[in-house]
This record gives sequence, structure tokens and C-alpha cells, in this order.
Amino acid sequence: MTTDEFKNKVLPYSVKLYPMLFRILKNEEETRDALQELMLRLWKRKEELDNCSNQSGYIITMARNYSFDLLKKKKPELMDDAHEYRLFNKEAEETSQDVKEKFYEVRKVIDNLPERYRTVIQLRDIDGFSFEEIKQMTGYEIANLRVILSRARQKVKQEVEKIYNYDTTGKYAREIL
Repeated sequence: MTTDEFKNKVLPYSVKLYPMLFRILKNEEETRDALQELMLRLWKRKEELDNCSNQSGYIITMARNYSFDLLKKKKPELMDDAHEYRLFNKEAEETSQDVKEKFYEVRKVIDNLPERYRTVIQLRDIDGFSFEEIKQMTGYEIANLRVILSRARQKVKQEVEKIYNYDTTGKYAREIL
């Protein structure tokens, strides 16, 4: 693989990998360092990558495994509201306390989902990966991913409605979801 091929095929993944790495590492500086180190590792394995039949899956899996390895080396820090809002392109000072609370409740519900529901909803709805990319990472078929995502969203909706059940019209739950 030449330098130009690497720039055109591999470097564009950094845009997609950043949110996933940030969600796992929960620190901007560590995420940038991890992304840089990951690109360096991919550069060193460019010949192996060139022969790979599923480059996208290889790159994404390598990024995910590398970020989990980094987490094992240190105790994870809690992500504060400011980092989470930046992740979703919202400025923390522009949001009301009510919106912050609702956002926190939804994140808490997602974090408490079963592993496969949590993984699929985070990869699809938070990180923005396509079904094909998620299939490569998880090994689930696309039809199965759609079912899992639908059930995960339904579960989140039900849990949020339980939290805000004092509103009989369901207005607050619909507003959040």
C-alpha cells in the first residue's frame, strides 16, 4: 500500500473512529493520542491491511480493542456533562438544567442496557456507524442488528417513560426521545 492509498483509504476512518474512542476513553487528549497511535500502528501494518479482505472491519475492531487495552491500563475516569455535550455538538452553557437532567437519565438508561443492546445503540445512534460497519464489528447480521436496535430503543423509551411517569400525557418522554 502506497502513502497515497493509505491517506485515501485509512485516514478517513479517523473521523468515524474519534467518537467511538472518545465514548470509551472519556478524555479528549487520550482519545487524540489513541487515534494517533492507532494510525501509526495501521501504517506499520499497511501491507497486512492491503491484503485484508475486510479493511473496514479490521480497522474498527483494531481501534475498539486498542481503546479497551488502554482502559485496562488505567482506572477509567467518569465523563462529566461538558464532555458528553461536546460529543453531541452541544454547548453545555446553552442547555438548561432540565435538558441536562433528561440527557443524563437517557445516558444512564443506555448504560444499564444488556451488553448487545448497549453496544448496538451506541454504535448506531451515538457514534453514527452504518449497519454494515456494525455488522463487521459485531458479527451480527444486518436484519438481526435492526431487531436489536429496535428493541434497545423500545427499552430506552419504556425506562424513560417510567422515570417521567408523573406526566400522564407522555409529553416529557416524547420530548426526550
